[in-house]
Amino acid sequence: MELEGKIALVTGSSRGIGKTIALELARNGCNVIVHGSKKSEALSESFENVRKLSPDSLMIPAELSKPSEIDDMFSQIQEAFDGLDILVNNAATQNPSPILELKKEDWNKVLSVNLTAPFLCAQCAGRIMRDTKRGGKIINISSVHAYDARRYYAHYSAAKGGLETLTKSLALELASHNIQVNSIVAGAIATELTPLDRQEKFLTSVPAARIGTTEEIAQLVVFLSSNRCDYITGASITVDGGLTLGFCATRPDL
Repeated sequence: MELEGKIALVTGSSRGIGKTIALELARNGCNVIVHGSKKSEALSESFENVRKLSPDSLMIPAELSKPSEIDDMFSQIQEAFDGLDILVNNAATQNPSPILELKKEDWNKVLSVNLTAPFLCAQCAGRIMRDTKRGGKIINISSVHAYDARRYYAHYSAAKGGLETLTKSLALELASHNIQVNSIVAGAIATELTPLDRQEKFLTSVPAARIGTTEEIAQLVVFLSSNRCDYITGASITVDGGLTLGFCATRPDL
């Protein structure tokens, strides 16, 4: 129970990586705010599983492409708890499209959820952490495609590249408030959204000869959320089984 009594918000925690992160933080003693873009069966199920481990946890649906809903979410957090100790910017969306056919509205939606929303959430969380004088941790879930281009994902890669630079800017400016900001650069991770045939491709493309698990990301989040990492800030930690060690360049289908 390394994080006993800490308050943590995990955006996009109704499924996939975010769902596992929320469970792992609850298992380690956090009161967790479970978030999804809207009320859904998946969000309710994730919340109920978290609440079994952490009864005082909270569920908040909010559409992150709408700044007003982000503001409302943080107002609810402040009303329910006496602060916020951990923010995990995990929520993301993707809508693959050839770049010459990419619609402006699709570009704007991906950038708003994957880059603008993490900025606004970090700003709101940072103000709370500063005012309570407890410090805090902000962890951004990034992607190897912040650095390595992937066909039809120009908007996604641009957003994740921006998130990497935003991580460093936040770390620089918030250090004086004892707030550490880091990113986890995820490679291929198996979730319910990862098709089996795509998972199989990584068996010959990743030096580790397997796809990663959501638990491996979640365990790193717990570590970065702990006091053991008070001197780590502005770091980007890659979790990809060696995918970016030149192997993906030989597989254009990845």
